[in-house]
Amino acid sequence: MITTPTVKPEGLTVLIAGGSIGGLATAIALRAQGHQVKIYEQALTPETKGAGITVFPNALSALRMLGVDTKAVQATRVKHITRVTTEDDGETDMVESDIDEKAWPWHHTTYPDLFVALWEAVHVTSKLGPKIEINTSKSVFRVDATRGIFYFSDGSEARGDVIIGADGVHSVCRSYVPGGSIPRFRIKRHVFRAVIPRETLAKDPKTAKYVEHDGHAYCYNHNDKSLLITPASNSQKVCVKFLYEDRMAFKNLSKDWRDPSSKTKLMRLAKGLPEECIALFEKICDSDLQDQPIWDMDPLTTFQSHRMALMGDAAHPMPPYCGQRIAMALEDALALGVILERGVPNDEIEDRLRLYSTTRKQRAVAVQQTTRGLSEADMRNVATDFDSASFHTYILGHNEREHMSQALSLWKRSRHPEDFQQRKPPLQVWADPVEVPRPSSGRRSPSPKKWLSIGRRTSQAWSRVFSPKGSPVMAT
Repeated sequence: MITTPTVKPEGLTVLIAGGSIGGLATAIALRAQGHQVKIYEQALTPETKGAGITVFPNALSALRMLGVDTKAVQATRVKHITRVTTEDDGETDMVESDIDEKAWPWHHTTYPDLFVALWEAVHVTSKLGPKIEINTSKSVFRVDATRGIFYFSDGSEARGDVIIGADGVHSVCRSYVPGGSIPRFRIKRHVFRAVIPRETLAKDPKTAKYVEHDGHAYCYNHNDKSLLITPASNSQKVCVKFLYEDRMAFKNLSKDWRDPSSKTKLMRLAKGLPEECIALFEKICDSDLQDQPIWDMDPLTTFQSHRMALMGDAAHPMPPYCGQRIAMALEDALALGVILERGVPNDEIEDRLRLYSTTRKQRAVAVQQTTRGLSEADMRNVATDFDSASFHTYILGHNEREHMSQALSLWKRSRHPEDFQQRKPPLQVWADPVEVPRPSSGRRSPSPKKWLSIGRRTSQAWSRVFSPKGSPVMAT
């Protein structure tokens, strides 16, 4: 007897664990395909506290493809950067650089701006597709990936055709994929983050320079400390990112980014930076200061188990450099929207999620390895010998919707060759989308298989501090 695949006319029921950037973006992508989407967030109210986010073209294009109004994100383009290096003896070296939009498209926004833009897009009723259901105070503590069930800490449960783990770096869902118990680790670098209103800095002559010209960023370096100051929110806010070596990390292994931060510690670490930097730090409200550990993790074997797929930090935690931590989550959302297209047969769900995992894992690992130990400031510093042509080609110029669509087309062709006999052959999966102008370098760009080597030619990943079990380990 010949059986036909079951297609649910009302669309799939998709359950998403996590209502942050990745969860909201995924919900938007799947709603557009006619699926019933339900988000389960462990917090009572959505978390809107956060600091600056670098937005490069692959993130901006992903937002546009999701139908999110990029004006609502309020990203500010960085047009000029002043770089200051201070030595222990007080001697300083200053370099000024203009940043051409075509050669280096660098924008900056804040987490609240991006979150609100996605939140509003989720609640727009004029969008085609079913209403997205958001449930708060629902903490997932167990998963049945085979049957598509979330079990919550309050004793309730939810069942769906597909479940998505978008529950962040401390993901519960991750432990339910093969090899998902791999330990995450903390690197030696920590970061202080804050957002300061423009008018606060404009009132003080010592800090007015930071808001005098729109699109002007500053980078200060002193020994192992680096301070990046960038405009955001249509130049109405200034984002502060202060990276430092945390020599007390072994005492802070359980610290969460929501924990209170110490301004006294910040001022102590700021010693050696110019006077205007100290004045800037003094303008930060204690409640707005975040002292964050930076988590990383070796690549998972897979992002998928039966009817469950991981996305964002749940699948590939990575340091928050170059804006790719958020960009990868947005790309994951687009990919899931392509894989779980409208009218997807129920008996293909697991195979399609396996295709999502295979395709996204290759790119996510490449980006993760590229950005380890790298910052926006490094990219503009010729001393690091940064390969900007490769970065433009394989990171910023990536079109995930096109890329995953081509992968899905090849998969369908191999699964149902009779349906493609009269069709033109699909494009190659690794066709290079042209979205970002690339600087001429006189060199051939490496093939996609060489993604892992992009970045500093002689760079090494920052060392891990301690494994979760407390034993020292070295970076690979």
